[in-house]
Amino acid sequence: MRDSQFKLSYFLNANEAFHIARVNITSSQDLSLHTHDYAEMLWIEKGSGIHHINGKQIKLSAGDLVMIRPADCHTFSATGGGITLVNIAFPMETLDFLRSRYFENSNLYFWTSTLLPFHIRLSQDLVRRLSSRAEEAMKYRRSRLQLDSLLLFIFRQITANQEFENNPEIPVWLYNAIQKYNSPEQFARGVDGFVELCDRNVDHVNRVVRMHFYKTLTELVNEFRMRYAATQLSITAMPIKTICSNCGLHNLGYFYQIFRQIYHQTPREYRKLNQMIV
Repeated sequence: MRDSQFKLSYFLNANEAFHIARVNITSSQDLSLHTHDYAEMLWIEKGSGIHHINGKQIKLSAGDLVMIRPADCHTFSATGGGITLVNIAFPMETLDFLRSRYFENSNLYFWTSTLLPFHIRLSQDLVRRLSSRAEEAMKYRRSRLQLDSLLLFIFRQITANQEFENNPEIPVWLYNAIQKYNSPEQFARGVDGFVELCDRNVDHVNRVVRMHFYKTLTELVNEFRMRYAATQLSITAMPIKTICSNCGLHNLGYFYQIFRQIYHQTPREYRKLNQMIV
């Protein structure tokens, strides 16, 4: 199949700086194989299908977010009841601005040089937050101000942590694993669950983690568990024993020990401080 190039001007009305829409794809005939003269970001709200991208077929389901570069040649085919996605298309000049302002020398996001574009799996809670923010943007004139505000909100939500932001040499596969390792189901599998997300052998993952984070794989996994615990302690009334279990730990004393090492206080003290009304 010969591909075509989609132009941003096809989708914009007068004085609009970007295009945003919720799209339902129900068959392989909804879109033709194409490249763009613009950058595109999308995330799947519900359903499942296949992303045909640069000669590969990648499964998509609810929670997947993809940043598509202009030269990426792609289309979609749906399975079952189809795919519902939110799509944002914006000019290359905005991408250039973002890189010079926030992501200089980055090899992630839209600036990865790999065959496939940047692709991560988000939690359903984060998908809801992104979609809610996108719906808000749809209500207003699609100005540069609205575009910059929306994109910065999205980047802020999906950025793993400041330590990671400041290290552009971390490989994409490790970044993707960090983003996906964020739920009780994954914490329950501990180090093995994280290694599986990396799709590398455990020795290699451990070496790369030590190289970039100066800690062992077990220490990194426990850090992510405790960040999850800290969030639950701050915003919920969930019993500490339940939070411990949701972190994939079954020894409350060990949970307290790790939490104190990272936050220098007990979970109970952390909750009291962060839920205090000032």
